[in-house]
Amino acid sequence: MTIASNSVTLADYALTSNSDMVKAVTYSLIDYGNILQDVPLINKKVLVANGVRFEGNLPTINWAALNSEGVTTKGTPTPYQEQLFIVRNYIDVDRMFVEDETAIVNPRAVQEEAYLKALTYDVNYKFFWNDHITGDANAPVGLAYRIANGGTYGVRPENSIDAGGVDLSDSGLTADTANDFIEYMDQLLWSVDSPNGEGVVVYLNEVMQRRFAKAVRKMGTSGGFTVMQDQFNRTIQMYKGAIVRDPGYKADQSTRIITTTETADGAAKTGGTFTSIYAVNFGTDHFFGWQFDDIQAEDLGLINNGVIYRTNINWAVGFMNTSTRSIARLHNIKLA
Repeated sequence: MTIASNSVTLADYALTSNSDMVKAVTYSLIDYGNILQDVPLINKKVLVANGVRFEGNLPTINWAALNSEGVTTKGTPTPYQEQLFIVRNYIDVDRMFVEDETAIVNPRAVQEEAYLKALTYDVNYKFFWNDHITGDANAPVGLAYRIANGGTYGVRPENSIDAGGVDLSDSGLTADTANDFIEYMDQLLWSVDSPNGEGVVVYLNEVMQRRFAKAVRKMGTSGGFTVMQDQFNRTIQMYKGAIVRDPGYKADQSTRIITTTETADGAAKTGGTFTSIYAVNFGTDHFFGWQFDDIQAEDLGLINNGVIYRTNINWAVGFMNTSTRSIARLHNIKLA
């Protein structure tokens, strides 16, 4: 894992920003579990970023005899392009609400917190499921679509891993099936260039997270599964060196982002009894993000119409996948 010296995370902003509002906004995003807390971000004022990655076609190696000349060699990388996407909203509150002496809480703060919670639901869902065909063309393409269309997005076919219906249901979970599952987890980490999990975040739903812990207990060992604390003293689960995280629910607050009702092939989110686990190797040599500028959270105060207090949220962010071994999906895990 390589992290550029000029990259930052939401945690950096929450701890070190000079703007109290930016600190509050970024900490709220972290507290709500926004996926972007995991993504190292580089500031670069470009709307489109170009890069290359090697998908084969590496330089050839020449072994030479004494007194012979060298042989010129070069690799042929594959060019790619990623786009920046913009989150831009005004949060407006009538001055009558702001100045209401009976208000127990600040109505502007209430609206801002509700917005940040909604933003987290939206970003987390799109991070996995968005596409530019049936989804939102103004937002980044999600992991599932990138992995399913690896030829376009630079993902090896081997990074879509079929778990063979490994049975982790309450009735089917045994020490043997648990051991099979752990082998698939090791394959998942290997497929993103990090067999020990360093720099990796593993995403699964909360049912699978509990079942993971249960499977490890069935084996009678820790199985590499541990519990740690982050810099905000929150409890986080780890598998080897990888963070294990639940992306939560959609904005309806009842539909899981990673469902427990996938079909066996993972093509549909409903209609079956299976689930998936995703792994992302975050770093500037694998998968990272860039932003046009720091997240903008501005209190514009009472605007010129004289009746509305306005907060401006403006953030332009995109993703870069620099390796064919950055992201992976383990599907066909039976939960019921």
